[in-house]
This record gives sequence, C-alpha cells and structure tokens, in this order.
Amino acid sequence: MTPEPNQLLRPSLYVGALVLPLLMSTSALAQSAGGDWSYKIAPYFWGTGLSGTVATSPALPPADVDASFGDIWDNLDFAAMVVGHANNGRFGFSGDLQYFKLGNSGPTPGPAYSSVDVAITNKIYSLNAEYLLKTSSTSEVWGSIGARYWSVDAGLNFSAGTSPAASARSKNTWVDPMIGVRGRTELSGDLYLVGWAYAGGFGVGSDSSFDLFGALGYQFTPTTSGIIGYRWLSVDREDGSFQYDVEMEGLMAGVSFNF
Repeated sequence: MTPEPNQLLRPSLYVGALVLPLLMSTSALAQSAGGDWSYKIAPYFWGTGLSGTVATSPALPPADVDASFGDIWDNLDFAAMVVGHANNGRFGFSGDLQYFKLGNSGPTPGPAYSSVDVAITNKIYSLNAEYLLKTSSTSEVWGSIGARYWSVDAGLNFSAGTSPAASARSKNTWVDPMIGVRGRTELSGDLYLVGWAYAGGFGVGSDSSFDLFGALGYQFTPTTSGIIGYRWLSVDREDGSFQYDVEMEGLMAGVSFNF
C-alpha cells in the first residue's frame, strides 16, 4: 500500500526526537571524559518485505504472511532507521533506532476465514559496547555486545468465510541480548564495503534473532558518504498466545556523517 504523507511524517519526527537527545547526551559524556572521540550518525530508509507467522489471540488461527522482495512497495507503510557510533581508540558504543510499519494480506489455510489482513508496527532499539578487533590501512572489524529492545504491535483482521469476520490486536515487548561484528573495507578510489552480522535472543527474550547487512559505499567528502545495500532481519518470539516468527528483508540506503 502507498503511505500517506502524515504516515511518513509522524515516524520521522518520532525517530528524530529519539536520536537527537541520544547524540547530545553522548557528546556531553565524551567531552566530560576527555580524549579523542569520533562520532558517526547514519540515517537510513529500508524498503522491507515481510514473511513468516504472526498470532495474537488463542481464539484466532495464526496468520501466515509472505511478501516477497518484488512486493516490497505494495506492503511497506514506512520504515526508518538511524545508527550512531561513538568511539575512542579501540573502545566505542553504537546505537540503533528502528521503526517499521508494515501491512500484508493473504489467504488462510482453512475455510473458516477467506483471507487475513496483517498490520504490524515494530519499534526496535539497540545499544552495544564495541571493541576494535582488527585494523589495517584499508579495513577495520569491531566486536559488539549489547541488548536489543523490541516492541511489536500486531493486528489481524480475518475476512468472513464459514465463520463471521473477526479481528484481534496484541502488543508484546521484550529484550534480547545481542553479540556480533561490524566492519568496513576500503576499495579502489572512494568506494568501500560496510556491513554487520548480529545474533541474539538465545531464549532470553526471543528464541532467536539474526541481523545481517551488507552495502557498497561512496565517500563524497571526508565527512560524508552514501551507501546502498541489502538487509535481512529475523526474529522468533513466542509468549503465550502471541507468536512473532518473521523475516524482514530488502534494499536499504542512506547517508553517513562523521564528526
């Protein structure tokens, strides 16, 4: 479905209102601690598809959704992400604020309902401590350990079949421990590769969660670059009647600012 202007504006303001205080507090902390700190902020836009199983109520069946990459623009309401890094020498911190608003429709497995509409809003906040594992004149690899907070608001609207139409909505929140790596490798000229790989959950919040991203970047100026790449994010969470076992994937592009 095509997002309306007000659907785009509210999440953008929401993400911005979260990021600016985070950057201000990080800068104040670094100034008080002294040392040579460097910072990076990278806002991204992610055109993501959605596939998996979502359940919200024991009275209604789970909904299987499958939006392939080719269906991205038909199923995306809005997606935004802002990543920030602060590092001093071999030590650093990273933050990741994500907002996804997705919709999808599909058939149901039995005759009770003819189809189901799924509407999902995700708010995902991550904070990691990082250590520079390997560096050279052209590349660097950072190890990360931290936590990721999930807030999922899922609504299912079943169209009538042999049973009358029905709907249910459920909100679920949890925290996953996360570990992983991120890195950057310089190519020829102003081109470079950047990416990350994270795993989490481990039965603490979700049963499992994986986050993979790779992109090609171009350095426009010493402090500004642009990237375009692909991201795949999965999570498997069950909490009573709530089930959220999904994969989200698609092209992601953005601009990175160093200061």
